[in-house]
Amino acid sequence: MAMPTPQSSPPCGAARMRIAAAYYAAFVLLGLMLTSVGPALDALQQQAGSTAGSISLLFTATALGYMAGSLTGGRLYGRLEGNRVVATALLCLAAVTVTVPLWESLWMLIAVFVLIGISLGVLDVGGNTLMVWLYRSDVPPYMSALHLSFGVGAFVGPLVMDRVAVITGDAINTYWLYAGLMIPVAVWVVMMPSPGSPVAAAGGTGGPGRVRSHAVMIGLIAAFFFMHIGAQTAFGGWIYSYSRDLVGSETAARVVNSAFWGGLVLGRIIAIPLALRVAPRVMLEINLAGCLATIGIMILLPASVPVLWIGTVGFGMAVASMIPASINLAARRIPITGQVTSMFLVGGSLGSMSLPWVVGQMFETRGRGSMLFVTGAAMVAAVLVFAALLTRSREHRAGPESISLSQGVPPV
Repeated sequence: MAMPTPQSSPPCGAARMRIAAAYYAAFVLLGLMLTSVGPALDALQQQAGSTAGSISLLFTATALGYMAGSLTGGRLYGRLEGNRVVATALLCLAAVTVTVPLWESLWMLIAVFVLIGISLGVLDVGGNTLMVWLYRSDVPPYMSALHLSFGVGAFVGPLVMDRVAVITGDAINTYWLYAGLMIPVAVWVVMMPSPGSPVAAAGGTGGPGRVRSHAVMIGLIAAFFFMHIGAQTAFGGWIYSYSRDLVGSETAARVVNSAFWGGLVLGRIIAIPLALRVAPRVMLEINLAGCLATIGIMILLPASVPVLWIGTVGFGMAVASMIPASINLAARRIPITGQVTSMFLVGGSLGSMSLPWVVGQMFETRGRGSMLFVTGAAMVAAVLVFAALLTRSREHRAGPESISLSQGVPPV
């Protein structure tokens, strides 16, 4: 059977909204899965008979798979019908996710989470790319809603996992629920027509020479992504384990975990109108100051439960808009193409892969405070990279060059 040709122009009105709603549902699942390891960490450790340091390899495995899936997805969406790729990624994700409660070997769990990461990476790139193709010049509010959908999934995930743990006695059974939800969403997506690529229609591409001419700037921005996305992942992944003893129960710790993602959702909502009035540079300065202040107060008062709550929500709000603000800042300095965006994504993926692993290695030997020190050190490094970025950017402004949004921006 011949593959249907994607639409050369986007549908209008309610038809576009139905397609977008399918992507929103897929991104709720993306949020559920990308943030699932943290609140399930203790249960996964017990299932595998592992240690905190060893089980932290699941963060690395997911991030490594995610990076590979992101790079692969960028090629797939340029060659195949987009909605079929998204649906296939969801079905593969369901097939792998359903096996998580069955494995008692750490190495099998690591292999499974690599495969989960690959599917998540393909799904992440696809949702952002197809949303841009769907709405084109009208995309900003719809892209913001896509990011919020991820945040909603990340926010409710720890709460859902806690209820499943109470009802079934094992938090890992939540993965069966998530796998079951992926199937109807995959069917929904594949039934919708795929939007076509405006870049392909216009015959535009981004050449490698343009990338090389901005190599230093691209490297600095990728390093910036490494720091702030890695810090976000380390904090979000380990805040459950960090807060469990302090708040006195696993249920309360999962609520703290959820509060972090709730702060991230709130921060993204606030950032939408704020971004219309504040330059990206100023937005990032506010973000960095907020991150340093909240981590700093948690380090100074580690035994205070109110500070735990305030710092957790505050850090989530402060880090929430750093990805879109970073892209907006880059777009004012260099031409943004799909190849450039993928380099930023690789930087963020490397941070997500390495910083949670570092926390895991220190958690048992140096205590739960190691999570705050690693996160804080990453944010201090982000400030230094940001300063270097601003210094360099005065010599590399994009001018009137066109900006390609064809690959989209990850919502993690």
